Amino acid sequence: MYSQYINSLNLSLIAADSSLGGIVRSTPTVAQLRAFVAVADFQHFKDAAASLGVSQPTLSQSLATMEANLGVKLIERNPRKVMVTAEGRFLLTLARQAIDAVDAFRAAALPDTWLTGPLHLGVIPTVAPYLLPSLLPAVQQEAPDLQLHVHEDQTDRLLEALADGSIDVAIMALPVSDPRCHVEVLYHEDFVLAVPAEHAWAGANDVHPAQLRDEELLFLDEGHCLRDQAVEVCLQAGVTHAGEANARAASLSTIVQLVSAGLGMTFLPDSAVKVETRGAHLGVARFADPAPGRSIVLVHRRSSTRTEEFEDLAEILRRAVAVGMPSVRCAS
Repeated sequence: MYSQYINSLNLSLIAADSSLGGIVRSTPTVAQLRAFVAVADFQHFKDAAASLGVSQPTLSQSLATMEANLGVKLIERNPRKVMVTAEGRFLLTLARQAIDAVDAFRAAALPDTWLTGPLHLGVIPTVAPYLLPSLLPAVQQEAPDLQLHVHEDQTDRLLEALADGSIDVAIMALPVSDPRCHVEVLYHEDFVLAVPAEHAWAGANDVHPAQLRDEELLFLDEGHCLRDQAVEVCLQAGVTHAGEANARAASLSTIVQLVSAGLGMTFLPDSAVKVETRGAHLGVARFADPAPGRSIVLVHRRSSTRTEEFEDLAEILRRAVAVGMPSVRCAS
């Protein structure tokens, strides 16, 4: 079985070598390949670095070293956007194949105790109701000996629980600024607006954040990362009254009821729309591209001895998301 994975990895590297006319001077490391794939996926060095749990200078240096060793430019950098070059697009597929082969080899060589026993998983409230229905059956099927204990709480308290060992891993939204933590990106999703059913924007798909200046906005209580992200979207668009709403709530379900009553509008993550709008008297408005949104990650302590297990758990979660949450975009 191992030869299958080794052959796959060798073919990827040989193909890369041939595509460059045999000028490869040094075989890329797995870390360098992961850096390349992350930058290509996020098209942003800061977000890519956060997804890998490294600093932005470390990520940039890793990618630059690989480009120098290969003798080819993989990423085109400019102040406004990061783009993959033509050569990079060809090699990106091979990089993914090489990473998959390494991950598959490692998984095949793991002991029988892999993903067994108790695991304490923290989840933020604006993810739990929408992800758990897909997550729990998937974990039960793919890791039947894993005893999952779910803890729902806000980001800051989950990070404290990670630090003191009360939980093993947590699912939350970027950014995660604690340097003691490593993150695995699970998926990306857009924000949408829940609006009263009679509002002119109901059903729209071209709303710009700046248009929120004249609207009554409703937000979650302080401490919820979704509130911070929504307020930041507004402030960046010049909506200065963001965060000064007359009504706030501890859950999205409550806020949706306030919207249904005509008290204002609110931000929803796309994954919440199906659940929170079911039976509610409201409409949904979508932002024009590029829509604001968030990235959801699996977080664990860098010092944990179960890092590789958690990487495999992240893969299980991505597969569950791909099947059960079609409105979001799974990370590679």
